[in-house]
Amino acid sequence: MMHNKLITLLLSLTLLIACQEKRNFKVHQLTTNHLENPMGLEEDPFFSWKIAVESGFRQSAYRILVGSNPEKLERGRSDLWDSGKVFSTRSRGLAYRGKEPQAGQRLYWKVMVWDEQDQVSESDVSWFEMGLMEESNWVAPWISYLEEVREEPPLTPAPFFRKSFQISEDIQSARLYISGLGYHEAWINGEKVGDHVLDPAMTRYDKRVKYVIHDVSQLLQKGGNVIGVVLGNGWYNQHTREAWDFDQAPWRASPALRVQLRVVNKEGQEHWIYCGTDWKFSMDGPIIFDGVHNGESYDARKEMRGWAATGFADHSWNDAIEISGPEGKMSAQLMPPIRRIQSLKANNQWEVNDSTTVVDFGQNLTGWANIRVKGPAGSRVKMRYGERIYADSTLDVEELSRFIWTGDTQTDRYYLKGGGEESWHPIFTYQGFQYLEVTIGDPKIEILDIKADVVHTDLAEKGYFRSSNDMFNQLQENFEWSFLGNYHGYPTDCPHREKMGWSGDALLVAEAGCYNFDLTRPYLKWIDDFVDEQRPDGDLPGIIPTSGWGYTYNRSEDPERGYGPQWEGAFMEIPWQLYRFTGDSTIIRKYYPAFKKYVDYLNAHSKGYLLNFGIDDHKQLENKTQGPFLASAFFYYFSDMLARMAGVAGEEQDRNTYSGLSRNIRAAFNGRYYDLETGIYDHGGQAAQAVPLFVGLVEKDQEAAVLAGLLQAIDAKDGHIDAGVVGTKAVLQVLMDQGQGKILYEMANKRSFPGWGYWVDELGATTLFQNWDGSQSRNHIMFGTIGDYFYKGLAGIRPLEDQPGFGKILIQPDLDNELKWVEAGHQSPYGWIRSHWKKVGEDVTLELEVPANSSAEIRLPEGLEEGLLLNGKQVPVADLLGNTGNTGPYTGLLVGSGRHVLEF
Repeated sequence: MMHNKLITLLLSLTLLIACQEKRNFKVHQLTTNHLENPMGLEEDPFFSWKIAVESGFRQSAYRILVGSNPEKLERGRSDLWDSGKVFSTRSRGLAYRGKEPQAGQRLYWKVMVWDEQDQVSESDVSWFEMGLMEESNWVAPWISYLEEVREEPPLTPAPFFRKSFQISEDIQSARLYISGLGYHEAWINGEKVGDHVLDPAMTRYDKRVKYVIHDVSQLLQKGGNVIGVVLGNGWYNQHTREAWDFDQAPWRASPALRVQLRVVNKEGQEHWIYCGTDWKFSMDGPIIFDGVHNGESYDARKEMRGWAATGFADHSWNDAIEISGPEGKMSAQLMPPIRRIQSLKANNQWEVNDSTTVVDFGQNLTGWANIRVKGPAGSRVKMRYGERIYADSTLDVEELSRFIWTGDTQTDRYYLKGGGEESWHPIFTYQGFQYLEVTIGDPKIEILDIKADVVHTDLAEKGYFRSSNDMFNQLQENFEWSFLGNYHGYPTDCPHREKMGWSGDALLVAEAGCYNFDLTRPYLKWIDDFVDEQRPDGDLPGIIPTSGWGYTYNRSEDPERGYGPQWEGAFMEIPWQLYRFTGDSTIIRKYYPAFKKYVDYLNAHSKGYLLNFGIDDHKQLENKTQGPFLASAFFYYFSDMLARMAGVAGEEQDRNTYSGLSRNIRAAFNGRYYDLETGIYDHGGQAAQAVPLFVGLVEKDQEAAVLAGLLQAIDAKDGHIDAGVVGTKAVLQVLMDQGQGKILYEMANKRSFPGWGYWVDELGATTLFQNWDGSQSRNHIMFGTIGDYFYKGLAGIRPLEDQPGFGKILIQPDLDNELKWVEAGHQSPYGWIRSHWKKVGEDVTLELEVPANSSAEIRLPEGLEEGLLLNGKQVPVADLLGNTGNTGPYTGLLVGSGRHVLEF
């Protein structure tokens, strides 16, 4: 009898398993250290992957295999590391534990993933390649065309270098390791190497120098070969006298070159070609002038046809000169390169006189002009770039010339070679512009075509936002144009008059930037720049990188100190946002000692736990919020953040120490600036009320009073924003966190001055501006904090603080507004998160996508116990998570991965 029952049970289980629907899932988008197939890795490898599946997926186990041969790896054989089957839901940040990789070595890897039913899926093979990790890996010397001098280097035409060499065997692979300073362009056998422009990214060259790696296997040939390189001044030899003293930088020198070419034959044997004194150079090339601020001049009559190909006669060229070169350590450029992204046609154009035409591209952009012309040899086309025109429709560059004190401002010159159609664009400068003034020096010149090449760091898009509000949609586009146009190897304030890495601008838009773009590797490069600029006592400058300028801000009460943590704190804010968006704790652990040093510097220069230095609320309007108030508030913010970072880094004693410091700062700040009877901080304006709430200085029992003061300050301005860049970030965040969605929507939707809508509707903005009235720069990113509202507020997509990297997602869309629909998404480390909602009358439909291996907590308006449908079915009241937060009571619900439709 017992035997029959057991058989029946086994049959039932067999039938149950057989009836289970087989789940099809795919493991894809494998990354190593946040990059797909990186070349030049110099740190310990770690692995991540995504899973594509319809719904309800949870990983139960994984197995990582790493090998030196992709064919063997495909057959399940790994000679470098096999993790074995590990029972874990983790799919990101898994450290490599195998044999130590060698310089230049390529390693292949794949992963096997099991679901909760023990079904397995296997990824395709991915790979990563190590860089030249040690200085000893660099055999090639630095070379130049001039001996090194202590005085200011002479200004010369761009030097051209070339080297002929033989390859006697069939080629398996080849890698070019190159650093040409300030900028370089490399050619092999008459073909340009890669699609990068303006390489390498700017750094503090006496601390760190970037080199670039190219796979040149297809460019080389058995037999004779030639490599050619042309160098531009870039930031290494920035010769223009300007406000930030880069012409006096401690590293400044004539352009220099370092090259190593590794060729591997079919038998796996290596052969190296190094630059040296056997390379040739010429100063007779066509680039007769280049400067990052001034522009570029090109004489096509001096072109050297075939200079980077075999058969070219270089007997008149000179031998290269070996130099000591920059002092900085070599570091692989592990971030997306600058590229030509697209070309824009003219939107309109008009003649100013017989020789001058102004072209309007209809979009404020960053890049350069690309022209096709025809005319007599030696005749000139002069191009000036600007973002405004005067009332008489002529070009206005007055504001753009404000900080450029020698030479032209954003001006290119092209001298024709004659004899037919010719085309050109600069390669060693970039400009910020909407308008292009073209002046021909000879009436016989024909302008056949003019386009604007859009040029910036090629950041991958990771987000989208659109809505029923056309002005919001235009603002989202403007944000993207300004963010991208202000990224050229590092984040800048504006792409024309300054091109400076102002820390405050980047601090404010770091979160919005992470919603929109894949910024992990670009930001980590910039954080390395901070480390290079940090002084032994922890001090930081206001711009990164710097020539030495910006460690003091002479308008503050203590002119010996700098811009304050409300600016310099980008050093901590950006890594913290990367941690929130990626969940990568190695970021915090790597830079933690430097973060600690910075907070200790602030503490050492505080008086009674308050700071008396720092920049004010930049570009504020009527209610002026002073630097010491902001600096002291952000001293608290970053001390508290450091305590949390200490927890992530496993520094428990530090966590207690800096928690105590932040408590002391809070007490001192509230004692100095807060009126307990009125609920008013400082002058009681929007920034003064919002900043303490934003950074967490307000005691819990005082939050309602301080919020009331903020709402009163907003009402006093008829709902308009009245704050500078720091205060604006705080106002937006506080209104979102405190459930004031209706007030925030009305503020964001204002079309009159001051406001974002004023820029769009009244001033025709296609980017974001520096000032609320549209004066000064018209391509500045610092008021781009409106992007926070689009993703976090209207779409409601947020990472939960206790599960960074979107392991668990908070979805809390703001529906208390006039919008009819919103659609937004963000590609998290697990996959796409999407929040799409629409209203029809009183009914709301919310369509969500939660990526595999994660989950979401949804927070909706209260009172939905009886009318909430999930995928067409009534949600049981027992499944709801009614609760109360800062935003007020809500109806909560937990869902797993997949697509979900909620109706209420």
